[in-house]
Amino acid sequence: MELDADASTDCWTDDVREEAGIDQREGGGLPSRSFAMADYLRSWSACAYHDLAASDSQPLQLSALLRLARSDDRLRWRSLDLGYADPLGSLRLREAVAARYAMVGADEVLVGAGAQETMTCLLQALLAPEDHAVVVVPIYQPLELVVTGLCATDGVALSANRAWSLDLDRFAAALRPNTRLVLTNFPNSPTGAALDRPTLDGLIALCRRHGLWLVNDEVYRQTDCALDRAVPPVVDLYERGISINGLSKGFGLPGLRVGWAACRDRAVLGRTVAAKNLLSSCLAAPSEILGEIALRAEHRITDRARAIGRRNHRRLRALLDRHSDVFEPDEPRNLAFAYPRFRGHEGATDFARTLASEAGLLVLPSILWRSSLAPVSQDHLRLGLGRIGSFAALGILEKHLLRQSW
Repeated sequence: MELDADASTDCWTDDVREEAGIDQREGGGLPSRSFAMADYLRSWSACAYHDLAASDSQPLQLSALLRLARSDDRLRWRSLDLGYADPLGSLRLREAVAARYAMVGADEVLVGAGAQETMTCLLQALLAPEDHAVVVVPIYQPLELVVTGLCATDGVALSANRAWSLDLDRFAAALRPNTRLVLTNFPNSPTGAALDRPTLDGLIALCRRHGLWLVNDEVYRQTDCALDRAVPPVVDLYERGISINGLSKGFGLPGLRVGWAACRDRAVLGRTVAAKNLLSSCLAAPSEILGEIALRAEHRITDRARAIGRRNHRRLRALLDRHSDVFEPDEPRNLAFAYPRFRGHEGATDFARTLASEAGLLVLPSILWRSSLAPVSQDHLRLGLGRIGSFAALGILEKHLLRQSW
């Protein structure tokens, strides 16, 4: 993030609080249809020039990605026709995506302009006003807003006092006779929580018993700390499981805007395409070729990203240990970000304000994940750790802590 290095003023004015979706009354609040994180980032971009807010991996340069291409890729790149592309995504790209899964082929994959667009169109294809959905929170706010705008919705919050686990009894209690869909995000942002196999099996058993669609946002799958213990994608375990992923987070390629849905039901994908035709219609042809190159070189790209995340996590772990009076110990769960609990008297939201205005350091307070569906903890900070610059930014955070009197 390139921000104004001379900015040092306090941007936390009443107008900014309102624009960023933070109510000045005790407890805070979020406007019903505003994307609080986007408002917050826009409002603070002139105040902070060190970034611990991003949750993607270190972005790749185009030249670096092209160096990973095969000779036939380079030939296609040089002779690329810049006409309209296939609304489903090119066959070659869908084949590259399908190769990641055990139970789907290219015809069970739909590629969209980023995971968010793909998910939005899928939810529109699956939900009607008479339906009911259950959303596990915290979750990326635009996805929650899409679901609540389509049908009646209940939320089930991850248990903060149980290492952000999913309580299946609470989940079962939220189901109704007209429940049609469950929306989850595992590995979860902002908490980093990942499901273990028994919990995932239990969740699938409940969904199968009630005939529910289980849609899981898996965009942080490549940055999970424990890939060797990661559960399979939901599309491979459940006939009504739908896996959403993309190249923005673990691959460090958000500029390509390549996301996808993997779903065994081709009729559902057909309805999703119909919804997508009202938006982007198709990917940019250059993104299709570059996305295919990236997927074939996944391990080389994600190994680099994971190495950066591990280095930053080691520095953060040491910082948290040295400042246990301010932060509750937090075991790393994801290499793209961490979510420590803030113990300071001023609270996480005001601490984030102080960091931005006094230290020029941008972090995200957990109020930005506040949900209308279920209570979500408000005393955490999400710290982005996927970028090379995160290492120096953690040093800025520690200098600020050392200057304070707690």
